[in-house]
Amino acid sequence: MLDGSTMLAGLLYWLSPARRRFMRRLAKPGLHAMRARLAQAGSPRAIQFISTILDANADFLAYALSSKGPLKMYCDRATPERVSACIATMLIYSVNLFARDEMTNNKSEMIALLAHLAGLKPTQVMLRRDAIRKAPRSEEWMVLTWLAKDLGAEAPKYDAELERIFGYNYLSYIAQYRPKLEREMAAADTA
Repeated sequence: MLDGSTMLAGLLYWLSPARRRFMRRLAKPGLHAMRARLAQAGSPRAIQFISTILDANADFLAYALSSKGPLKMYCDRATPERVSACIATMLIYSVNLFARDEMTNNKSEMIALLAHLAGLKPTQVMLRRDAIRKAPRSEEWMVLTWLAKDLGAEAPKYDAELERIFGYNYLSYIAQYRPKLEREMAAADTA
């Protein structure tokens, strides 16, 4: 659960010109391309589910790369191409969080769809899924190291405090989308 000061800081950042600039200049090209591929290949249910996760991850990345975010040390490395790679990495991770059972099936349509959206082969998505599950540290640390690489930096040396801050921020942020995703999936199941 987020405390009041964290929620206020998040709200203020969400309304900030810096976030809007990030979304317009850096996130929009990758989001636009992924949404176009999603519209081509996704079922209505997948489109709804993935669209929500894409928005959540782009918003989190805008915060994470801000001057107050856990990835602020990489903010100068952000380009539209690198941010697009980060969004793809986070998409694979967050779908694995919300649809873990489906992601265990190597023949799942979700794996093929994620590969299509991220510009990867299905085996690459499966390898990332397996690496996340077998991470020697936390899953969030594994994702953080991938994000650093996506941003053109070397993977950071293990830092327990950075792991804690990144993991807490990401999991707290993405948890607020769980009720919306559950409602969307329930609505899609009854349609």
